[in-house]
Amino acid sequence: MKITVVTTMRNEAPHALEWIAHHRALGVTDFVIYTNDCEDGTGALLDLLPDVHHLDQSEADGAPQWAALRAAWDHPAVANADWLSCLDCDEFVNLDNALSGVPDLIDAVSADAIVLRWRLFGNDGHLDFSDQPTTERYTRAAPANMPFPPIGSYFKTLFRKDGPFRQFGVHRPKQKNPDRHGVPTWVDGSGQPIVGALAANDGQIMHWRQPIARNLVQLNHYSVRSAADFMIKRDRGLPNHREKPLDLTYWVERNFNAVEETSIAHHRPRTETELEAFMAISGVTEAVEAGQAWHRARFAALMKDPEELKLYGRLVLANGSTPPNAAKAMELVEAYGAAHGG
Repeated sequence: MKITVVTTMRNEAPHALEWIAHHRALGVTDFVIYTNDCEDGTGALLDLLPDVHHLDQSEADGAPQWAALRAAWDHPAVANADWLSCLDCDEFVNLDNALSGVPDLIDAVSADAIVLRWRLFGNDGHLDFSDQPTTERYTRAAPANMPFPPIGSYFKTLFRKDGPFRQFGVHRPKQKNPDRHGVPTWVDGSGQPIVGALAANDGQIMHWRQPIARNLVQLNHYSVRSAADFMIKRDRGLPNHREKPLDLTYWVERNFNAVEETSIAHHRPRTETELEAFMAISGVTEAVEAGQAWHRARFAALMKDPEELKLYGRLVLANGSTPPNAAKAMELVEAYGAAHGG
């Protein structure tokens, strides 16, 4: 079974290797990775890795991620795949212990598309850089059922290439005309069918269902990492909305450390095997170390800017967000829905 993951990266050299190794260990066969304006050697690192199709789109017009997704649909590793997903370098597929890999997940359900619901992971109190793996360092997360803030209800999608889809979307694929091709069959993270608005509307990228369905799969989303890592993320900007600030609001909406969550640890031994194979490739160790050094130097430069230093200090002060109680959360969810027309 050919499973291809498509992503965009900018200045991800300290994190890319673990992310690729993790998903290779879960059965992903190919990675189509578009980079843009990297300064930390991410592109050079990717060029060393097998089954990684690296394309530099630094000169592309428009939002880098959308441009990459448009181009990726025609890439041979996508065209010849059985299943596809668009994931970011801070998103890690986390399968139930009974599943050894993504092919097992696919075989366990009957669907064109599988919802990979986010589970937000916070900085776990970490303020500085470390070479410790992401999945080992950050083990505090949002509660299992957290309806507010809405960002916790977003999802990504694993979908069948020969399903009724016409193009990638960031969170879910764009669907073909339902009158001619039908509505895709969707299942949630527990393998249960999803019908109605979410299945039919390819603009809906939040799954509000309570309790959250993740008996088979969830997507661990390490969107902040340490405060220092966050400052580098802020420096490079978002791949589509570069005008959107990565500020204190972004931090507090994602930095949840309410409960310990270590279920992804059962994937770690196979990830380590993949990492060892990568590190045996000539030049890989040097590329990773060079990337880490660049990030430290860039952070030191940012800390000489009074405004950047001020934000970093506020991140230190806001070292973890507290989810509201269930009643207040649902009150906010209902108000959010009313304010947005449904």
